Amino acid sequence: MYKNEVFEAEDLLTKNRNVVEGRPKKRLCCKIPVRFWIGCMVFLTTYINYTTRVNMSISIVSMTMGKTKGVPECKREDIKPVTEGGSTTTAKPLPDYGPRYGWDENVQGTILGSYFWGYVITSLPGGFIAEWLGPFKTVFWAHVVTAVMNAACVFAPGLHWGVLVFCRFVIGLCAGPIYPALQCLIARWAPPAEKGKFVGALMGNTLGTCVTWPFVGAITQAFGWDWGFYTMTIQMAVFLIIFWIITADSPADHRWISEEEKNYIAESQGGSVTKTKAIPPYVSIFTSIPFWALQVLHFGNLWGLYLQITGAPKFMSEVVGFDLKSAGGLAALPHLLRMFLGMGFGSIGDFLKKREVSTKFIRKFFVLFSHILPGVLMIGISFVGCKWIPIVALLILSQAINGAAVLTNLSNPQDLAPNFAGTIFGIISFIGGMTGFIVPQITGVLTNENNGVKEWGWAFIIGGCAYIFCGLFFIIFGKVEKQPWNEKKADTEKPETST
Repeated sequence: MYKNEVFEAEDLLTKNRNVVEGRPKKRLCCKIPVRFWIGCMVFLTTYINYTTRVNMSISIVSMTMGKTKGVPECKREDIKPVTEGGSTTTAKPLPDYGPRYGWDENVQGTILGSYFWGYVITSLPGGFIAEWLGPFKTVFWAHVVTAVMNAACVFAPGLHWGVLVFCRFVIGLCAGPIYPALQCLIARWAPPAEKGKFVGALMGNTLGTCVTWPFVGAITQAFGWDWGFYTMTIQMAVFLIIFWIITADSPADHRWISEEEKNYIAESQGGSVTKTKAIPPYVSIFTSIPFWALQVLHFGNLWGLYLQITGAPKFMSEVVGFDLKSAGGLAALPHLLRMFLGMGFGSIGDFLKKREVSTKFIRKFFVLFSHILPGVLMIGISFVGCKWIPIVALLILSQAINGAAVLTNLSNPQDLAPNFAGTIFGIISFIGGMTGFIVPQITGVLTNENNGVKEWGWAFIIGGCAYIFCGLFFIIFGKVEKQPWNEKKADTEKPETST
């Protein structure tokens, strides 16, 4: 029970608590604090960012003509052969969703992977870009360019598939700095007691996947694949208007924040957020075993995630035999559950910390849920053949329990070096992001000659082994202690309380 003299910092989502510890209780009347809306914009930004990251995985199914796309392997026995002109065929006409192109699996893998080529290039300097331009300008203008290039994807295939690759590459370039920019925005807006909720808002990306796949699938079936791109661009235009109205780089720059809330944020941060710059200790980072243990863990996590993002819709549609709308919906379901379970795992982690369970135990124990079990389940997909119920169940469970990553690879940067957590996240995203084009290329090679259950089974076995190996590597070599290179050199510039 709270005492009258001392109260905890205001809970972001609870209206009846608003105080800085050690000060009398104050309320912002009934007005929702501006930082709540900033948290909503963090969630909405990650949601929008993922709509153009994953939409191509659904759209490409309706843009291409594959060897067996008319009759998926798991549906061939259900279709009676039809005799035409003395020959027997099981061919099934492709739905008319717009122009179709004769791209083989290697070209499709290149198109799906081109986004990630751009993404890894700008993710490394993303933190510096956000600090130099400010998080508002970084996010806003990156999405302006993305909206234009996403609309251009409608016309690009008619010129050459290489033009489509270029459009997706530029979209990836724009996406690279987004998450570092949001980390910067959170650092400037979040009181320490509310930072967990702001970080939790980054889970909007899973909702972006869940909504985009079935939505684009339904739009494509109703109006054609070109409108699958147009609707994403329209949605992004609406987001940009809202973002422009609500968001600012910091409380000091916001147009309609109250002085009371501005002072509350500044006092709760205690001058810890400054404009002082420090060169990250790159040599120490790259020679650190705990850093590389984290890097391997993050690499395995992204391998499994990108296999689901780029491959699951194609597998469900072209091999299992679900229609485009159902394939998108079923492939998106694991990501929805991942979002809810991720929040649940985060609450469990907070509960265990309150019970004084060691951080080392939490990080390494939950690797079982974020990596080991998902890997085992993913490998299991290769043994169930065309039985769609086990396939769907294994896909859902594998991705859903990976939500435990909020307690493992997504939290470990703060353990090792909170002063350079953004730099670390940029590096591990740069290296780990390479899986975004490695995975589609490997899948394309495996399925180029025959797009069937056996070939996809090998893709899932490789993905499951990546999960398991990377998880075991971290359990053996991972650390949670703050590293010596976390300390910044003495600053000559006097810290400021806001940026």
